[in-house]
Amino acid sequence: MSSLSDQLLKAGLVTKEQVKKATEKPKFKPKQTAVKKANNKKGHNEPSDLAKFYGERKQQENKEKQEIVREKQEATRLKKEMNEKTNKLISDNLLNDESAEIRFNFVVGTSIKYLFVTKEQQQGLVDGKLAITFLASKRSLIPVEIGEEILEINPKKIVIIPASI
Repeated sequence: MSSLSDQLLKAGLVTKEQVKKATEKPKFKPKQTAVKKANNKKGHNEPSDLAKFYGERKQQENKEKQEIVREKQEATRLKKEMNEKTNKLISDNLLNDESAEIRFNFVVGTSIKYLFVTKEQQQGLVDGKLAITFLASKRSLIPVEIGEEILEINPKKIVIIPASI
């Protein structure tokens, strides 16, 4: 049994080239939509005004979002720098004495806190030469000049100067 194309060749009705062309798979172009056809006929390959508007609006929104992210990162960096600077000032000028036995009470907001101090430190607090602040939730005794410097750097930091109360 031979194929139909072989039989047609033997009969001389077709040539080898015609058989070869018939056996090849046809290459189809993707169908164009009606909108694309209309645009191609008019010579328009650019997006509509509405599409341009939405594209520009999306770009503007992306820029705004990136700016907000940049501002947040900058604020976080500045806050971290400020905290590092104040913590270093406190730790470098810390006057806490582990052997202190006198309890010194002070007010933070609506609660009463205390710190153990020596007799000299108690007098320094009363005279306004020493201040109290917090370092990693620990009550810290520092010179009043350092406390004022800390408040200049970070006004939100809690620094208690008992003589000024």
